[in-house]
Amino acid sequence: MNVSSSIVPLSFAVLVLSACSSDTAFEGSARFSDLSAEQIAAQQRMELNSQLNDLLELVAPGRGSTAFIFPEASNLDAIPQDPSNPLTAEKVALGQLLYHETALGQVGNNPALAGSYSCASCHHVAAGFKSGVPQGIGEGGTGFGINGEGRLMTDGFDATLPDGDPMKPDVQPLTSPTTLNVAYQDVMLWNGQFGNALDGQINVGINPAVFTTTGTPKEANTRMLSGVETQAVAGLGVHRLNVENNSVLQTNSRYQSLFAAAYPGGSSDVLEDAAKAIAAYERTLLATEAPFQRWLKGDSEALSLAELRGAEVFFGDGGCAGCHRGPALSSEAGAGADEVFFAIGFADFDTNDPRIHGPVDDASSRGRGGFTGNPADDYKFKITQLYNLADSDVFGHGASFTSIREVIEYKNSAVAQQPLAMNNLDQRFVPLGLSESQMDDLTLFLRDALYDANLERYVPNSLPSGQCFPVNDEQSRLDLGC
Repeated sequence: MNVSSSIVPLSFAVLVLSACSSDTAFEGSARFSDLSAEQIAAQQRMELNSQLNDLLELVAPGRGSTAFIFPEASNLDAIPQDPSNPLTAEKVALGQLLYHETALGQVGNNPALAGSYSCASCHHVAAGFKSGVPQGIGEGGTGFGINGEGRLMTDGFDATLPDGDPMKPDVQPLTSPTTLNVAYQDVMLWNGQFGNALDGQINVGINPAVFTTTGTPKEANTRMLSGVETQAVAGLGVHRLNVENNSVLQTNSRYQSLFAAAYPGGSSDVLEDAAKAIAAYERTLLATEAPFQRWLKGDSEALSLAELRGAEVFFGDGGCAGCHRGPALSSEAGAGADEVFFAIGFADFDTNDPRIHGPVDDASSRGRGGFTGNPADDYKFKITQLYNLADSDVFGHGASFTSIREVIEYKNSAVAQQPLAMNNLDQRFVPLGLSESQMDDLTLFLRDALYDANLERYVPNSLPSGQCFPVNDEQSRLDLGC
């Protein structure tokens, strides 16, 4: 939520502040002196709704509120998608199951943990499609808890061991980004390394030797797919999941039927087609039932008065919309690199934290710069979407915040956590001067107005394999009751 000094004219911001900084500002007004409490609240709501609509028009000229509305998940043609992976209901149905299927976890380092992990191990609904812990653990993890907060490293596993060692876990040096609303992200991972380099796209011009390095996950970029699809291809390998070579996809009759329905012409590349199905499912994970979405679609009472005031801070004095744009409040589809990656000084993992396993390498710490090799990109990280933040207490690529309010206070004071980023901080990372009441209202907007309480609609009731999900080790089965 970096401030953009040009996002709202000062005169308008002052008008908004004077009009809606507190309920008492309304109640003390002479024009409300003879009205009942209900009438006062109704008048407040009418004015706040009008002011917010005006702000949205300033932020998105000519589009206003429509610029922030998600299509329905069932309206596949309206969802941003890769032209080489047109969305179909059959692909989405297959992808939903493959995403959660723990039986795919068959190519790990330790045979004793086969079939105990899935894509959803680190991107599950209970944590808003994040991991629920600072460092997601696929193979090598045990337990789940309630929202994923109980996921721990299995005794004997060591993230400092060399690749291929049977006790080397599947963990990364950054937090697991959410897969919610990824349809509005053209490139994937915190550094944007997954996504094609066609003309006009973010990774055009990246050194091909870096962008498609043979023998690394980045090699998946040679398929020239969009970010969501590329990450799905790479992720199946990185996270030790098998969709080929006598996997459940070939041996389970229901999966065979689902795959045939998704690809009626047959498949010449099972890996890519399975990944495309997973990506198709991920693109439908849209927070369409959040109160703010209902408000955008015309329900003038969907937001509380405090949430309306918080929205005005977000789109007005807070300057948050200078960076958080489009329906997902991340970046708009087709945005350039300077609208997607920002250096705002977040810290890396605290390796003294017992929940963190292994080191944070220099390339990961430098974010976008660690991928592109361009010093001007150092310590820039991809802007995140803002829906369902309240499902987790892990914030920032290094889990350096534990609440929404902490992030707001950090942005308000603009004191960087990462000293190495000081020379590369975004020019909009400056003190905001928000009052306590404005930060309170902004917190409510982000926590409640952007919260879709029914994401379970995107999760299957069961898997064709019959296995427990999103994780399937012994302790997790106890935690999950399956």
